[in-house]
Amino acid sequence: MSGNVYLAGGQASSAAHERALSLIGRTLVHRYRIEELVAMGGIAAVFRAKKLATGEDVAVKVLHPDAEELPELIERFEREAIAGRHIFHPNVAAVYEINQLDDGAWFMVMEFIRGITLRKLIDQGPISPLRAANIARQIATALNAAHDFGIVHRDVKPLNIMVLDGPEERVQLIDFGLAKVPMEQFSLPADDGARRSLTNAGVLLGTVAYMAPEAALGMRSVDRRADLYALGVILYEMLAGKHPFTATEPSALFAQHRGTPPPPIAERSPGIVVPFALESVVMRLLAKDPDHRYPHARAALVALDGAIQKMSRQEAISVAPTSLKAAASFIGRRSSRAMLAGAGLLFFTLGSVIAWLLISR
Repeated sequence: MSGNVYLAGGQASSAAHERALSLIGRTLVHRYRIEELVAMGGIAAVFRAKKLATGEDVAVKVLHPDAEELPELIERFEREAIAGRHIFHPNVAAVYEINQLDDGAWFMVMEFIRGITLRKLIDQGPISPLRAANIARQIATALNAAHDFGIVHRDVKPLNIMVLDGPEERVQLIDFGLAKVPMEQFSLPADDGARRSLTNAGVLLGTVAYMAPEAALGMRSVDRRADLYALGVILYEMLAGKHPFTATEPSALFAQHRGTPPPPIAERSPGIVVPFALESVVMRLLAKDPDHRYPHARAALVALDGAIQKMSRQEAISVAPTSLKAAASFIGRRSSRAMLAGAGLLFFTLGSVIAWLLISR
């Protein structure tokens, strides 16, 4: 986690905020010393803590006591913990431990992420095609790792993607709180076997701006291809600097997801040029019918890799003529200087011969 973490779930109560502040300076389970509060939400508080055994920074997410009265919030916390514990991948934020405080409140210890959200990066303006494709490739890799466990994220969006600090632009997918998890395959401490469902009839989970059209049929109709649709929206947004659709009211926006074809990027953002190979990937990811999208994240990865290779070759070709022109110009200048020097030497030699003949007379 980082100091710029967004937490869903509304505002925390004053009691939850006071409890969070009281944890600063405490040591949890003799292993983690709470250093500072970095984010607050209606469900939990996130702290930067020090792992005493190694001195490394970790993030500790503590569920608010009043959240325990809301079973679906507990379920979200549990699903996030399960996903983070089982998906070991550099593009997925890791969960190291799940435990309880003395008052019974659950907490999880996670990788501490230093960076910014992809949302902040997109808000700075359109991203170059090659850079956007490389970011999308990492997101697809994270989704592939989750899907291999049967986990569907269901809330893939720029706020849930962190761009890490460092020379290599690595991204991580976070917040699996709304994930579709095959719970029967996993367990947590004090698991009583009672399971609740987040897929009740009439309930839509996720963020409308990145919601796949088939969600209109209910969350049971949402599978891994819905995550790929969200990836398509994100990639479009990175390239265009704008969402593919113009509606702002949720129901109107979802209607556009369901029935309005996404416009070409050059039409949505005049002046933006996106290579055909990459825009073709975007449009397939954004297909209304899930059967017309890539069948899985691996196929999307192959398509992105192909587009990246074409763009890299094109970039190399466009650089080559410039280099050749520079080399030719350099050789030309060298040749001109050599010719002038040769001419000067010739005139000097002829002048010397003529002078000698005159003197000889």
